[in-house]
Amino acid sequence: MHWSGFALIAIIYVFAWLAPAIGFYHDDGVYLVTARSIFTGHGYMVDSLPHPVPQTKYPPLFPLVLGLFTLISQSALWLKLLPMACTAGWLLLTYKLLRHMGATVNAGLFLVMVTAASPQVIFLTTNLMSEPMFALLLTACLYLLATGGNPLLAGVLAGLATITRIAGVPLIAAGVLTLLLQRRLKDSVQFMLGATLLAAPWFGWAATHTNMEPYYGLGNYSSLSILTKGLATADKFRVLAMNLMFLFSAPFTLITGLTSISATLVTAFATFLAVLTRRRAIPDLFLLFYCLLLFTWAGPPQRFLAPVLPLALWILWRWFNRFFPVELIAFVMLLTGASQAYFDFQKLPLTYKSGVFPTTGVATNEWSAMQLLCNYIKTQTPPDSVVMANLDPVIYLNSGHKAVRGFSPNGFDLFYAPVRRPVSAAQLLKSIHASSVDYVAVTPDRDFAEAPGFLQAVQALERDGFVEPVGIAGLPKGYLLFKTTAK
Repeated sequence: MHWSGFALIAIIYVFAWLAPAIGFYHDDGVYLVTARSIFTGHGYMVDSLPHPVPQTKYPPLFPLVLGLFTLISQSALWLKLLPMACTAGWLLLTYKLLRHMGATVNAGLFLVMVTAASPQVIFLTTNLMSEPMFALLLTACLYLLATGGNPLLAGVLAGLATITRIAGVPLIAAGVLTLLLQRRLKDSVQFMLGATLLAAPWFGWAATHTNMEPYYGLGNYSSLSILTKGLATADKFRVLAMNLMFLFSAPFTLITGLTSISATLVTAFATFLAVLTRRRAIPDLFLLFYCLLLFTWAGPPQRFLAPVLPLALWILWRWFNRFFPVELIAFVMLLTGASQAYFDFQKLPLTYKSGVFPTTGVATNEWSAMQLLCNYIKTQTPPDSVVMANLDPVIYLNSGHKAVRGFSPNGFDLFYAPVRRPVSAAQLLKSIHASSVDYVAVTPDRDFAEAPGFLQAVQALERDGFVEPVGIAGLPKGYLLFKTTAK
C-alpha cells in the first residue's frame, strides 16, 4: 500500500514538473534573475531593475546553486530538478529522523507520504522555490543533533540553512540551547562556530549593501515584523490573533488546502498535550522557536510551515496514536489529502496547458498568453523600454526588457486589514516617474492578493489619462499592455 501511494504521488509530481511556466509566483522569478546575475559576472544583484541593486532580501545559497544549473540549460524542466532533488533528500532524511524519534515503520512512511502529497509541498517542489533546499538542510542538521553526530558539521548545516532562508536563525538558537541543556559546552561552541562561519558573512554583506528598493532589501523582513514600529498596536494584536489561527490550522491547511476553526482548536489542544507529556529538546525546541518567528510576521505562515510539516504532524500523531488506531489516523489524513487532489485533477484539463499545475495555488495564467505578451514587448517596443508589471521578473526573463513592480506589498494591508488596499494609483504614478516607465503590463494573477489592486490602480491611471491601452492581436482577456503618456 505504501509503495502504491508513493507511485500515485510521483505521477502528480511528474504532471507538475512538466508544466513549462516559471516565475508566476514572483519569488521564483526573482531567484532565477539573481542566479543569472551571479553567473553573468554582475554579482549578487537584481539585474531586472532599470537600475540594478544588490540583492539583500534573499540569502545567496539557493540562487548560487540554481546558477550552476543555468550554466547547463535555461530549460524550466531542467532547472526545476534542483528543488525536486532537494525534496527527495528531505523526505528520506525525514523518515530516518522520525524513526529515530520513535515512529514505527508504518507511521514514518505514512507521515512522509502525507507530507509529499501536500499541495503546498508539491508547489514548492515543482517551482524554483528555496523551501525544499531549506527543508533538506534543516532536517539534516536536526538528524545530526538528535543522533549525537558531529556538532561542527551540524553547525555548518544550520549555517547553510540560514543562508538559504533567514528563518534558519531559530535552528541555530535551538541547536546551541539544546547542547547547553545537555551540558555539552564544547559541542555547543563547535556548533556555533560552524553556523557563524557560514551565516555571519551574509548578514554582514547585506547590512553593508543597502539599496533604495524596499521590496528587494533586507529591511523588507523588518517591515513585516510586529516587533518593529511599522504597525499600530491594535493592528499588531490583529496580526497575532490571525497568526495564531493560521499556525494551528496549518497542518490541516497544508494537507487539504482548507482553513478550519475546528482544526485550529483540535491541533492546538493536541499539540499542547503532546508536548507536555513527551518533550524532546530536538526537534520540538526548534519547532517552537521557528513558530514563534512565524507568529510575529505580518504574513500568512502556512507556506513557511511546509518545510517542518512532518515534524508538526509527528507531534499530532504521537498524541492521537494513544487513543486511536494507527490505521484510522492514516486513513483520515490520506482521505483529506486525496480530497484536495481530486478537486485539483478536476481542473487539470483547463490548467495543465497553461503551464501552472492547479495544486500550486497560483492563478491559471496561460503560458502561451504570457509568451505572446512578452514577445510583443520584445519585438515591438524599443529595447531600452522599461516595463512595469506585478510579475516584473517574468517580463524581464522573457522579453529582455528592464522591469519594475512599482510597489512593495505590505503584509498587513494584503492579508489582515479589514479593507485591503495593496497598491494605489498614486504609488504607481510615483514609480512611473521615478523609474521612467514606458509600458505597464497587466496579467490576471487572480490568486495573488496584490494583483486585483494592481489592476484597479492601472485602470485609475487610464481614466486620468496617464496611460493608454496598446492593442495586441490575439491577446486573451485579462492580459493588457498600456503605454505611458507622461513620465
